[in-house]
Amino acid sequence: MADTGFRLGIDFGTSNTVAVLRWPDGRTKPLLFDGSPLLPSAVYANADGSILTGRDAVHSARLQPHRFEPYPKRRVEEGTVWLGEREVPVAELVTTVLRRVAAEAERVAGAKPAHVMITHPATWPPQRRQTLSQAAVAAGLPAPLLSAEPIAAASYFVGTVGTHVPVGGIAVVYDFGAGTFDASVVRRNAGGGFDVLASEGLPDAGGLDVDAAVVAYLGRNFAGREGDQWRRLTNPETEADRRAAWQLWEDARLAKEMLSRAATTYVHVPLFDESVPIGREQLEQLARPILDRTVTATQIAVTSAALGDRPVSAVFLVGGSSRIPLAATLLHRAFGLAPTAIEQPELVVAEGALHLAPPTGRAPVSGAAGGATSPISGGPVATSGGPTSGAGGHELSGDVAAAPVSAAPVSGQPVSPGFSMPSNTPHLPPLIQTSAMPVVAPQPVHPQPQRPVSPPPPQRPTVAFPVPRQPVMPQQPVRPVPVTAMPASPAPTWQGGYPPVPPPKKRRGGLVAAIGGGTLALLLIVGGIVWAVNRGGPDNGGGGDGPSDQALPAVSPACGHKIAYLGMSSGDNSDDGVMMRNSVRLAIDDFNAAHSNCKVEFKEFDTTGTDDGSKAKAQLAVDDKEVIGVVGPVYDNEILAAGPILEKANLPMITPFAPDEKLAKQGWATFHRAIGSDVDQARAGGAYIKNTLKAKKTAIVYDDSDFGTIGRTEVSNVLGSATGVSVSIHQTDTDFASAVKQVTDSGPDAVYFAGVSADGINFVKALRAAKADLPIVGSDKLFTQSFVTKTEGKAEGVIVTCPCVPSKDAGADFASKYQGTFGAQASYYGPEAYDATGVFLAGFAAGKGTRENMLSYMSTYKGKGAATGREIKFDARGNLDTADKLIWAYKVKSTYMVGDSLIAPA
Repeated sequence: MADTGFRLGIDFGTSNTVAVLRWPDGRTKPLLFDGSPLLPSAVYANADGSILTGRDAVHSARLQPHRFEPYPKRRVEEGTVWLGEREVPVAELVTTVLRRVAAEAERVAGAKPAHVMITHPATWPPQRRQTLSQAAVAAGLPAPLLSAEPIAAASYFVGTVGTHVPVGGIAVVYDFGAGTFDASVVRRNAGGGFDVLASEGLPDAGGLDVDAAVVAYLGRNFAGREGDQWRRLTNPETEADRRAAWQLWEDARLAKEMLSRAATTYVHVPLFDESVPIGREQLEQLARPILDRTVTATQIAVTSAALGDRPVSAVFLVGGSSRIPLAATLLHRAFGLAPTAIEQPELVVAEGALHLAPPTGRAPVSGAAGGATSPISGGPVATSGGPTSGAGGHELSGDVAAAPVSAAPVSGQPVSPGFSMPSNTPHLPPLIQTSAMPVVAPQPVHPQPQRPVSPPPPQRPTVAFPVPRQPVMPQQPVRPVPVTAMPASPAPTWQGGYPPVPPPKKRRGGLVAAIGGGTLALLLIVGGIVWAVNRGGPDNGGGGDGPSDQALPAVSPACGHKIAYLGMSSGDNSDDGVMMRNSVRLAIDDFNAAHSNCKVEFKEFDTTGTDDGSKAKAQLAVDDKEVIGVVGPVYDNEILAAGPILEKANLPMITPFAPDEKLAKQGWATFHRAIGSDVDQARAGGAYIKNTLKAKKTAIVYDDSDFGTIGRTEVSNVLGSATGVSVSIHQTDTDFASAVKQVTDSGPDAVYFAGVSADGINFVKALRAAKADLPIVGSDKLFTQSFVTKTEGKAEGVIVTCPCVPSKDAGADFASKYQGTFGAQASYYGPEAYDATGVFLAGFAAGKGTRENMLSYMSTYKGKGAATGREIKFDARGNLDTADKLIWAYKVKSTYMVGDSLIAPA
């Protein structure tokens, strides 16, 4: 789909659905349905087979309630529901609701939204998320990014309201909606996003139950008066009675909402034609049993999260029913912390979804061939993304967003219409949806402690209007009919947050095998994979004396062994991991296609991005004696967890992603990385300032982290006497006026910023307000969607470095082969993963069939990666030991990152 610049956030709720549209210039607006931002999620099946939704469905249900389903979200796992005379797939009901949203979004925007984010309960398993994703596509929307509701809510409060939650900080999301209640505990990770630690839900506690309590209170005064008037209101049989009952419930709801703002109001009771006064204290007495249960559930969630001594930094109120003042009061008493709320809490989740950048939160990169023309920049549109860096990972995410799932992974495979894996991928099941598919309960994030016993739920008043909790079903047996898979649509151009890319450019300068000077050079050319390898060293053995596109070198190759991908490849934040996993497989498949008599096997170990998962899967990789090399892990926390296990087993690893300097200081002989470190990146930033900007005086702004210290030190070393003032900031700062004044008073020609994205947003806005034309350079910590959008145009022209080679510039026909094999656009760190695999393949070709021999081989390896063109040679700590690490500069232009240049070494 062409990128129109519009984004749509959807909160598909149990009782109501809310959608917020974001314009290309950053403006947001909730969509209105019949004059309200709340679209009832209810559906009604007409006799002619058509399905109504929203207020039309509720209105029609007055006459034939057996055709009515008020809560399709609750029925997702059931496959089908019986409405009227037929069974209807639940996916069709969800599609109907989302189709109404899609039509309104297109009407308001004048164009189809290019990107869609949909939220779901944190505890939803992959099957339910898959149904939601498929329904969105069937409704005419692009393949959506999915995110847990509490993550979207927390992202909104941090990104829009400005609530401060530090890295590692804990927040509680109290979501009291019309139909249900959910409490979640989230933790802000090192990438600036959020991880869900624990969730508790009450399916029978919501605003409707407070309305029912108000109606029951009225019933105690009116029941038995004037014949059967009250019975007609609570059990209406005629159309006139149904209208009266509807009005009663509407007045009860409006009174509840008004009492969040006023001390007293009235409820009009139809048929009796009386208006009954009701005060806030009366409402709170009626709502107290329900609210007590929600607070108890919230306390259970906090207990389940096993926080230890860590305090709760914030409590966020979400959902329209959280307006009831008593809710905030009870939470304040329970946690000793005043909750944070906004005027329209029902909009929080939908708008918060818009804060969730594509999976790494990396900014969209403009200039990809085949993209649509941007209405802002006039250039081709492309959007990129991947996962946040998990707990403790290198920050490549947006400053507020934990990355959403790209259409809900199932067994490690990202669900997206049109996505196809090679036919020789037996470990990835086909994407199907059937009523026979078991619903697997999600595993708890932490071991569940002994929970306090919550009070028993109060007996719900029996009400027949406006929407019963249990749908009225026909007196007919329900025939089990399997739900067939929804038809797949062509793969969208924007796949999982990754940018469209042009056909790969031919790289300048071919790879040359140099033979001489006592060095034996080996060229291994297999289906587009080319590695130039220095075969010197006592352990490397002999080899062929020239290139061959079919034959292996003369040395006996090591065949039948395995290369493993060890890293996150499923769950939220998995898109970068999937990209790297697929690239490892692509390299192995290319090798095997050219060497049918000496194949290498691919093995996947999905860590899910957690410490425990990394340890467990690293041990499984170690236990498989045929695994000789590991590509990965990906994120810092994965590497730190798995590293000691791999080291003990002498199993060599090459990470294609993590540049943090601390990883090379662990003393592991098995650790290697295929990209430059944070030190290399800082030096490249200094080189850009010196050689491209030609600044005579540069101010350096750095935060109080190891990364900030590295940035200040290395940039200063490169600039030398051109270094000006150095200004220290803190990651907890929110006001950068003092830092900006120190910078501007020093009169610099440029500024280097060594800090995280969240601070970068505020600092750049403040600096540009003081001195608009001052050039700014930063690291990949600013290479985020939120940095581009939340600086509100003030980041225009900012240079951001990244150790990632753009896929469009990759060699070995990488981008087109990836697209053809996986039906998706190649993105960041795929070329690096491809070349990391190539090191191990070259080792097998050189006869290295044991872990010890492969590890020794890698210590003297020297070659050029086919996809990146990067020289690969490792030093004793596993860092790249080459003069040029291939660090790229990107420039912020409008709402995109535009490739600027490959930075020459300092």
